[in-house]
Order: sequence, then C-alpha cells, then structure tokens
Amino acid sequence: MNIDGIRTAVSGSRGKMGVVTIAAVRAADGIEYVGGLVRGSAANADEYTSLGTLFERAKPHVLVDFTTFPASMDIALEAMQMGIRPVIGTSGYGAAEVARLRAESQRTGVGCVFAPNFALGAVLMMRFAREAAPHFEAVEIVEMHESGKKDAPSGTAMATARAIAEVRSFERAPTKALKAEGARGADMNGVGVHSLRLPGVITHQEVRFGGEGETLTIVHDSSSRSSFMPGVLKAVRAARGLTRFIDGIGELL
Repeated sequence: MNIDGIRTAVSGSRGKMGVVTIAAVRAADGIEYVGGLVRGSAANADEYTSLGTLFERAKPHVLVDFTTFPASMDIALEAMQMGIRPVIGTSGYGAAEVARLRAESQRTGVGCVFAPNFALGAVLMMRFAREAAPHFEAVEIVEMHESGKKDAPSGTAMATARAIAEVRSFERAPTKALKAEGARGADMNGVGVHSLRLPGVITHQEVRFGGEGETLTIVHDSSSRSSFMPGVLKAVRAARGLTRFIDGIGELL
C-alpha cells in the first residue's frame, strides 16, 4: 500500500463495478484504497455505512461513485460539502442533474468528475459522433446493456445525444402508420435513441448517421468491465486537488 498516494474511497463498493474498481485502485501506483461506502451493515473494517463516518475515519481525497441514481446525487453533493472530490460513473443523470453538480462544484470550489462512460473507446466514439454530426441529415443511437440495468437510455447514450444536438439540429422523419408504441424509440432533441437489454452483454453503442446516398456508423463495444478502469484511474488522478467540474473524461485523454 502506498501511504503517500491519492486516498480513494468507492461508494457502491459491493457492486459489479465497485469490486472491479477497488481491485484497480489497489493495483495502481500512487493511489491508495481507503474504504468503501455500502448499504446495510458493514462486513469488513474498511466498509462504512455513512459518508460522514468514512470521511472522519478514512479521510479520502476522492470518492469514486458507482451506486444508483438518485442516491448517487445525494452522495456527490454531500461529498463536495466535505471537500471530497467525487468521480461519478453512475448512470441515470439528466441535463438538469448534471447542471446541479456543476453549480455545487462552482459554489464549493471542490472539483467533480462526471463521466457517463469511462471506457476510452466510448469517449472517442462520442467525440467522433460530435465531429460527424454537422455533415449528416439524420442520426439514430442504438445502445445495448445487460438485462439488469435499471435505467434507459444509458447515460452514455444520453450524453452522446446531448453532444450531437449541441452542434446540429435534427428532425426525425415522421412515421404515418406507427403499428406499435415505442417502435421508433425515444426522441432526444431530434436524435433517435433505442435501448436494448439482453443477458450476456456488457455495453454496446452504435451511432448511425444518414445522408444523401450514404450512411456512417460509429460503434463501440466493451466486453469486460476492466475496459473502464484506465479511465477511472485517469479521473482519480485528475480529481486530486481539482477545483472545477469536468463533464466527461474526454479532456483527460
């Protein structure tokens, strides 16, 4: 253990992403795992049931959050009030919630990293989609996650749709005879979004652009949760001493 490292805690430490994150933090140079925030009762000495107790005893610099929304929002706001930098990977945040995080970071002067997706390939997918958007007439997003995912669309799909809509206005082609409700998916500012939930999947997203006589498809797949860890560690290292809000890890690449 590196006692001079970035003191890092994980909320949602018993979840699938939490377990992988703890292993990555323990193995990383310059980062020290100091405890996990859990629901229910603590089973180990490094587990805590309240952020206040975790802060008092473990003194983390950074808190990586992989809980569920809206509890994640409460945890992040409380962390910033304590001077802990949250690194948020929880899905379910909309534009209003992201704006609230940004405002709290500005108010407290405590940095926060909000990341819809930590996979470096997914970040590049969103960047390429934003770059392509001005050159096409229509766009649809298809995202796929495991059956147990609680929210739809995914945070990555929503962030991608927001990024695309910022650089180009789209209008979806109308359907005169809609035979089944929801067949065209969701509409986010003219960007179609379709959510698939299947067993055996980690994450998949494709962004399909259509133009005159051509289409462009940008696809990203994660076959293992380990794909998110390089991005998580980048965010943790950036968060130590951070005084502003970062939306996505694109600027950290």
